[in-house]
Amino acid sequence: MSIIHLGIDLGTSHTSVTTSTGARFTCITCVGYAKDVIAKKRFGTDIVFGQQALDNKLALDIVWPLADGIISNDGNAATHAILEHVINTIVDQQQGDQLFAAIGVPAQASIQNKQAILAATKGLVDKVIIVSEPFAVAYSIDRFDECLIVDIGAGTTDLCRMHGSIPNAEDQCTLTYAGNFLDDSMKEAILDQFPDVQLSNKIIRDIKEKHAYAGENSDQILVMLNQKGIPKEYDLTDIMRTSCLQLIQPITQAIGEMIASFDPDFQHILRHNIIIAGGGSRLKGIDVAVSKCLVAYGGGNATCVSDSEFCGSVGALKMSQEMPEEYWEQI
Repeated sequence: MSIIHLGIDLGTSHTSVTTSTGARFTCITCVGYAKDVIAKKRFGTDIVFGQQALDNKLALDIVWPLADGIISNDGNAATHAILEHVINTIVDQQQGDQLFAAIGVPAQASIQNKQAILAATKGLVDKVIIVSEPFAVAYSIDRFDECLIVDIGAGTTDLCRMHGSIPNAEDQCTLTYAGNFLDDSMKEAILDQFPDVQLSNKIIRDIKEKHAYAGENSDQILVMLNQKGIPKEYDLTDIMRTSCLQLIQPITQAIGEMIASFDPDFQHILRHNIIIAGGGSRLKGIDVAVSKCLVAYGGGNATCVSDSEFCGSVGALKMSQEMPEEYWEQI
């Protein structure tokens, strides 16, 4: 019998897993349920996951179990299903093997939904630790000294102050200004200016991932969109600039407030050690934009993690391997 340790980053948009056997896997955190008997016949199953679900959304009922950063009322079964899917995909479990998992979740979920998350792991792992995603990021990069982790996900942006010990509730802050908010802002602005354009969530995400930026200036952004089925080129430069500012401003404001409420003897250290993680760390110029906001506080420095996709799960894995017995929940 052996113990397999898992680090799971259960995010609003993506779920990533890293194991003690050296395996890695990531999956979009959505579940598709077959709408009818024809859909079930097509897929050979009642349920599909991730990109396959999105690619076949017309035949499926799609559930995003952590759409708002916490497990939704109808998301308990879907959360269990997505965890079962990623674990079964990546773990070659032999008879007698035990699975110990540390699961990083959005900060609000770790506070409000701990019991729901524990229930979602029932029958899948033997022991579990629930931690906030920004703390898992800090663990990944061995930053336990004074720093501020800013984890920009899809549903939430989580901030977590590190100070050499386990952070408490006062050290953590959750905002709803995140990737999905940017998507909604872009969509609303585009339709306001070009009401006949045909948009989907995928189209908006593709535009964001290719063109979104956090700076003041950008090259012209020209995008092909359909107007009543007819492709046409649209200039989205100003729309992108305004939408991204609507995302950046509340995040930088929250960073300033987290610094201002920290021990004054250590504020200068904190503002020079801002670490940006999550999918939002891929936003072009986000580190420069955050650094600029620190000028009002006497200057500072922000950097982005090198591996936004697996940083959280790597940190969770390290916690799974190192945490003492008293931190574990027996399932």
